[in-house]
Amino acid sequence: MSELFARLKVEYWYHALLLIGAAGIIAALTIDIRAMSNKQALALFGGVFLVGLGEWINHPLQEAIVPPNMYMRGGGKISGHPRSAKPLGLFFDALGVLLIVGAIARIVWTA
Repeated sequence: MSELFARLKVEYWYHALLLIGAAGIIAALTIDIRAMSNKQALALFGGVFLVGLGEWINHPLQEAIVPPNMYMRGGGKISGHPRSAKPLGLFFDALGVLLIVGAIARIVWTA
């Protein structure tokens, strides 16, 4: 069990959104939240989760081989997670933002 949590790394901001959203969803489903209704909390944290998921899709691992040049004598391989928008990622982002805005509007409207 400890190996499972050892592999769980929060390296990027969208990973943090996924964890916050998942924890909020679990809380909204299991405990009575007094600051807002559980439906509002579920919509809010569901939106946060969907934005995190969409951004994870939009930041795939990209690798490139660099030929030898004056900066890298032997050349090499570089990798990173630059943003590369994908249709599914943009869909999850848009749906998540709509859920967040709708939940905040309902929270403010009922307050």
